[in-house]
Parts: sequence; C-alpha cells; structure tokens
Amino acid sequence: MSRIPRVLSPSLLLLAFALPTSALAQPGDDTASATDAPGEATQAAENTEESSATSGEPSDNVTRQRARAAAIHVIGEAPDELEAVPGSAEVITREELERQRPLNANEALQMVPGVAVQDEEGMGLRQNIGIRGLNPNRSRKVLMLQDGVPIALAPYGEPEMYYVPPIDTVERIEVVKGSGSVLFGPQTIGGVINYITPAPPEEFAMTADLSGGTYGYGSGRFSVGNTHEGFGYLVSGMHQRFTGPRNLNLVRSDFNLKLSGNPADNQALTFSLGIYDETSASTYLGLTTPQYETNPDFNFAENDQFTLRRYAASLTHAAFLGDSAILETRFYAHNIARNWRRQDFDRSDRGFDYERIIDGQGRDITGSANAPEDGSTIFFRDSSGNRNREFNIAGVEPRLTLAWSAGALTSELQTGVRFHYEQTDEERINGEHAASSSGVIATDQERLGYALAAYALNRFMLLDERLIISPGARLESLWTNQIIYRHQVEHEDGSSAPGDLNPAPENANHIMALLPGVGLSFEVARPLILFAGAHRGWAPPRTKDAVTTDGDTITLEAETSWNYELGARLRANTWLTAELAAFLLDFQNQVVAPNEAGGAVAEGVINGGESTHMGAEASVSLDAGKALGLSVGIPVMANYTYVHSEFGEGWSGALQGQSLPYAPEHQVAARVGLVHPSGLTVQADANYVGAQFTDKVESVEPSIDGLRGEIDPRFLLGAQVSYTFEPLNLTVYAVAKNLLDQTYIASRSPRGIQPGMPRHIFGGLRWTH
Repeated sequence: MSRIPRVLSPSLLLLAFALPTSALAQPGDDTASATDAPGEATQAAENTEESSATSGEPSDNVTRQRARAAAIHVIGEAPDELEAVPGSAEVITREELERQRPLNANEALQMVPGVAVQDEEGMGLRQNIGIRGLNPNRSRKVLMLQDGVPIALAPYGEPEMYYVPPIDTVERIEVVKGSGSVLFGPQTIGGVINYITPAPPEEFAMTADLSGGTYGYGSGRFSVGNTHEGFGYLVSGMHQRFTGPRNLNLVRSDFNLKLSGNPADNQALTFSLGIYDETSASTYLGLTTPQYETNPDFNFAENDQFTLRRYAASLTHAAFLGDSAILETRFYAHNIARNWRRQDFDRSDRGFDYERIIDGQGRDITGSANAPEDGSTIFFRDSSGNRNREFNIAGVEPRLTLAWSAGALTSELQTGVRFHYEQTDEERINGEHAASSSGVIATDQERLGYALAAYALNRFMLLDERLIISPGARLESLWTNQIIYRHQVEHEDGSSAPGDLNPAPENANHIMALLPGVGLSFEVARPLILFAGAHRGWAPPRTKDAVTTDGDTITLEAETSWNYELGARLRANTWLTAELAAFLLDFQNQVVAPNEAGGAVAEGVINGGESTHMGAEASVSLDAGKALGLSVGIPVMANYTYVHSEFGEGWSGALQGQSLPYAPEHQVAARVGLVHPSGLTVQADANYVGAQFTDKVESVEPSIDGLRGEIDPRFLLGAQVSYTFEPLNLTVYAVAKNLLDQTYIASRSPRGIQPGMPRHIFGGLRWTH
C-alpha cells in the first residue's frame, strides 16, 4: 500500500539518525546521553554523580539539576518537580495504579480533575479524552505522548487515538493542563497526557501476572530486566483476550524492549522498541433507542472487524555539557497499519437486497414486507466498506536544558527544535459481500506532512526560588500536501464509478503559528504555592479534511484559543496534597470535521466559530494513616470539576449560547483505601459524571435512531482487594468494576448508542522476583 518511491521509510530514517548519534557517543567525547524516561535519566545522573565524586567535582547541586532537567518529560519524577510546574498538573503514580488496578487507561484518567472520558467499547481501545469541556472525539484536542513521543496516528494530519498503551505496561501517567505545555506540540489546546513506561531495573527483576474474569477476560504479562556495569535491559510482553458483553472478541498482544547504557562516564543511551497487534470486532454501529431498551448487550454488526499493527522505535541520547547543561536528542519513528471492515447498512429501506434486517426488538425480520422505517430498524446490506490506512511517522528533536545565573537571579532554560515527518496512505475498498475484506478500490489518497517546531521556556527563580516566572513560546511551521489518486468519477450519461484521476488533484498548504505562554508560581509559605498562567492554544487542521473525496479544495484554518488559569497547590508534609484551579478557554475557531473517513457522520467540514469553556477544579489527596501516626495507610482522594462550555459568535444564531456536546458540567471522583503492613490492600473508588448533550442543539429527548438525546448522569462504583504473601513475593487480587451493575449510555457516537460496560469482575496472581 505504501508508495516507497515517494517517501522515506521511518525505519530507514531512524537508522540514518542513529548512525551519527552512535558516532557521537564514543568514549572520551564530551557529549552524553540521558533518556527521557525519568527513571532512566535518574540512573544516568547517578552514574554522573559517582564520576563527579571520584574526580572531586561538585556533585550535590549539579547532580540534582541534571537529574531534574533530564527527568522532566512533561512534569518529572520527584515531588518538587510537580510544585515547579507553572500550571495545573497531576501525576498518577505506580502505587495508585496498583491499588486501583484499572482495566484500561480510561479508568485511571477519569479520576483526574478536568478530564472527561467518553467510552466506546469498555476496554479503552479507542481513546476519547476531553479536557475542560473540549470535544473528546478520538482525543484530537489533547497531545498524547508515550515517554515524551507523540503516539497519535499522525500527530499533525490525523491526531486520532487508535492506539493506547495497555495500562499494565505503564509506570505512571502525567497530565498537564497549564502553560507548561508550550514545550510540547502540536496540539496545545487541551493539555498533555504522557504515559511513562518503566526503565530497566537497577538489579535483576522478573514479574509474571495472570488474570481472568467475566465475559471471557484473560490476560497474561511478563517482564524481565537487569542493569549490569552500566548496561540495562527490560523485556516485557502481554497477551489479552476479552469476548465482552457485546461480542467485542478482542485479541491483542504487546511486546516492549528497552535498553540503556553509558558508553562514556558522562553519557547514556536509551533505545526503545514496541510491537503491538490487535484484532477485534470493534464497530461504529451503536444501538437504536428501542434496541438499547430491549437489551443493551445487543451487537448486530457481526461482520465488522478491526485490525491494528504498530511498530515503534525511539533512540535517546543526552550529553551533560559541563556542570550546568544537558543536551538531549531524541529520534523516533512508528508505523501503524489500521484496517477496518464495516458492513454497509441503512436506516430505511433503500431497495437493496438486504442480508439482514434487525428491528427495534432485536428480531431478524429479513423478508418482511412491513419493516419499520422510523429509525428503530437497521437494514444490513450484503456489502462492506474497508477503511484501510497506513501511517509512517518519524522525527528528531534535540533539546537543551541550561542552568544559568546572573547575580542573585538563577534560571533554567529549556529550548529545542523538532523536525517531524508523516505520510499516510488511505484506501476505501468496497467489498461485494458483508464479510469481504477485499474488492474494488473506491478511493485512494496519500497525505504528506513536514513540520518544523522551535520552542523555549525559561524559568526565572527569584526570592530564593520561592517565585518562579516561566515565559515561553513555541513556533510551529507545517507543510502539507494531499493527493487524490482515485475516487468516484461521473460519466457523461450521469452514472458514476470509481476511477483513477490523471492528473491527481493535490492541495499543498503551509501554515505557521507563534504560540506564546507564561506561567507563574509563588511559594506563599512552604506548604502553599499559588500559580497562574496564560498560553496560546493551537491545533492544525487535519490534512485529510483539506480536500473532499470529489477533489474539491477546502481551506481550513487552524484551531486557536487563549487559555488562562489561576490556582493554588498545597503539599503538607508527606501525607496531604491539594489543588484548586479556575480556568478559562477562549476558543477563536473550532474546526468541525465530521467526514465519513474520519469516523463521524454529519453535514460536512466547516470552519467553526468561537466557544467559551470556563470552570473550576478542586482536588485533595491525603493519607489519613500517616496523618494519625498509624501503622496502616489510609489513602483518601476526592476531586470535583465544574465546566460550562458554550458556543459563541461565528456560529448560526440558534447555536450561540448553547452547550457544547459531550461536555458534562459536573464530575466527581473519589476513592478510599486501606494498606496494611501484613500485605492486605483494600480500595473502593467512585465516579460521577453529570448529564451531557450529544449534539449542538441541546436535544433532550432521545431520537428513535439513538443518535441524539441527552445522556443521563451516571454513578459508578468499583472495589479492589489484594494480599501480598512476602515470603513467596506473590500477590493475589480481585477487582470489581461497575459494582452496582448500572446500565448507562456511554456515548451516542459514532453511530448510535454505545452502552457502558456492565459489572465486570476479574482476579489474578502476580509474582515478582
């Protein structure tokens, strides 16, 4: 499918990058390498500290600065790094993940204030994350990273989240919503979510985890790693199966390799390789309202099939340049092949010889002369549409962190550039039968993107580092081109059929944006820090939306906003943290891009208008056991989010003042646990999501076809219990999700009601060595 003569394969590009890096990383060179993963960077700093100590060089301050600078992905690893973030931020730690035992990343992120999760199939395979009232569709408004590397299909041209790191492979999750996000791009509107994977362990370690549960759930994972004489490795693998209440029939595997080393005293290299494979019966087709009311476990798209294969690699090299500077250079690449077979269907009888007709009660009424056409019935054609796409991504990003001072002023500068390349091949193949994965190529297009970004953020530290002012800016320059090779061609007799285009229409475009930002934090007293920030939010228009399938050019503007926030962060001793933040997102242009290939069904692609998102977030986390001086831990967490999002000027008069879809005004999350020295851990968590509209006109009553209507509030309760038998390093655990077995609508998109996951119970064994 890929057009090799036109593009440079990311794997070859990565190899080309790696060769000069290896040449730089020779013993005796002044450059050094640190990884972006905090654990690995810390290890590199520790090695450097030992070298400094033996040579008589200063170590404590220098090493702390080096570790802090190298460790920072989006936030960093140490608690004081969270305090230094110029804006609202959250870290979900490994300990929290182990106590909650989420089934997927969605369950972990729904406990973060300001984050709204729109589920689709219960396993979080297609992630829909909205921050502060932004549309959650495929997480397009949020920059999604893994170890600091973008993981969307095509970060500039098609920033869709079809791949999500399995939560069992994640060490911790960082979430930043403030002005610190100017260091990362291209999406700077909603914030940054960074999945951090484990670094090679300092000594030999091995783990094995086996679990099983209801709905045919089964999962197995292993990892083994060690560090010896400066060389570390970590190998891990995961295989998972899940039939699901709606016959998801998920089968997926994940393999990861991470290598780290110190080719010289002041150097470190880290190489990561990831291979992910997924097959499932994921479908866009939801239920009509009568079908959902009859049985929410119905799934009539029995011929739909989704496959995704992802290969990703990254190489990170960091150089400690003297006592005050670190130069990190990251090379990354991924290839994703995403094929989706979906059976064609209608919502009324259009005269085809239908393979099946399913009415509102879930009955097969094929052949009936009086099939209802009120929207409650699905008419399945004996044909399929295969949406096949392949994405090739590669990039290089050097980043300099420099500690400098002028008199009593101390500062830390982070600056860098990134060159990013992406190429996409997309075909729509019409199959002759419902289960056909091949057939006639109906449309064929290629999309290219070249992006150059430069950024800088300087932390001015005043008043003994109690006051930190962090101005920064990011410059994005993007060149894109879209070529349509094949689409429907109209003939003189009025008929049309797929045909090749000669010459193929193209739409080349160049956009540039300067994105300033500033953050401020002030330590009023040792436990209390005030922060404020403002930055320019920006997201480029999706390249695929710039040309219609008829070859017509559409000039889409980038989405832009001004984001403001003001808040306070409290960290008292080691047992209490709290944060309160008020925010305003002033959106100048929301690009509405609901085309078929992008996974939505609506009236077309348009430049939108203004919208306003304002609200507040409050969170508190404490360990009551520590506070009371008890021998047991009693972790308690609670947070609340209020968001009001509405359409402004630039939309039709009827929309102004209306609420944005999928932006619940109220969300509450809470958990309480018990950690006993004997090895017993118990935790309960609760999540409340308020009512939300699902279209732009605030439709309340559900439509018969299930596409419109308000989603009622939901309250979900979960519980976990585990016991660790220390002599055998063995942990046994049991987990219940949706403990009260609530029936609820998770979403009405892409094409009908997607029911939420019913009660799901699983348990397992985890062994460590």
